[in-house]
Amino acid sequence: MSKPFRVVQVGLGSIGLPIAKAILNRGNLSLVGTMDANPELIGKKLSQILREDSNTRLTISGVLEEVIGASADVAIIATSSSLKTVKQTIMKALDAGLHVVSICEELSYPYKRHARIAKEIDHAARDVGRSVLGTGINPGYLMDILPILLTAPCLTLEALYVTRCVNSSRRRMSFQKKIGTGMKKKDFSNAISSGVITGHVGLEESICMIDDTLKLGLDNVEELPPKPVIADSEVVTPLATISPGDVLGLRSRAVGKREDTTVVTLDFIAYADADPEYDEVVVEGFPRIQQRIEGGVMGDHGTIAMAINAIPLVVHAHPGLLTMKDLPSPRNTQFYFRG
Repeated sequence: MSKPFRVVQVGLGSIGLPIAKAILNRGNLSLVGTMDANPELIGKKLSQILREDSNTRLTISGVLEEVIGASADVAIIATSSSLKTVKQTIMKALDAGLHVVSICEELSYPYKRHARIAKEIDHAARDVGRSVLGTGINPGYLMDILPILLTAPCLTLEALYVTRCVNSSRRRMSFQKKIGTGMKKKDFSNAISSGVITGHVGLEESICMIDDTLKLGLDNVEELPPKPVIADSEVVTPLATISPGDVLGLRSRAVGKREDTTVVTLDFIAYADADPEYDEVVVEGFPRIQQRIEGGVMGDHGTIAMAINAIPLVVHAHPGLLTMKDLPSPRNTQFYFRG
């Protein structure tokens, strides 16, 4: 008889809650526990905050240890972009014998930015025979794995250019705030200088993953300071009415160089009313390949799918800290069962 993978969801925020919902709607997955640190959620029934008919009787816990031992196979962690913040949760899940899938961007390829923490997690995972993966739509697919896959039919490879252009008006409020929507230009500059706005987290990780996989021999990976996209006419968004001269969003760029030659360029562009929306990869080589996804991939939906589709692959992977390049090629896994 086919058995579902048993999953614990840690974090029920703007992405974590939809992940929990998606797990409930997947026949090959069983949600066996939920946890969140928000006092307003602790003790509530999950069905209450889903705000729809649901057969689940799960109660949201505020204590990780109460849910990670609930006969689970995997913990999905959706709490923070910071690996330093997520590390303790990963370690507790491993101690309880769970595999881990997280949408923490810095976990997608942590060997440069957080080499020491990466080593600690890898050792802990190997000690208990479990696997840990950081994934998402970006980083985790659109700006790293997809470009890597598109180089396969090329006899020669000279450079990679990847662009993601997003209409932020269609995204959640927290994302619109994160990119400075509605700010004055001076306030935006101050927010960049102080680190309040950091641009898109994960560009450096994506370039490092590309370099490691394709053996490009990059000697410098650099994230450039985000630049504002300024409105030239009034734009109305769910967050704010943006006047001419104010900030619509931002452009973030990261480059990977070899001997002062730019080999990899990643451009992340997100602003209100961006048109057209698209995801594009250009492989300069022979043959030259240009792949464009018109309309782009909706980031939230893509991240949710990447997380839950990774579950069967992670459970059957070799132990240790993994990146998306270490797994079989990503795919839909809704018909994969535990056994």
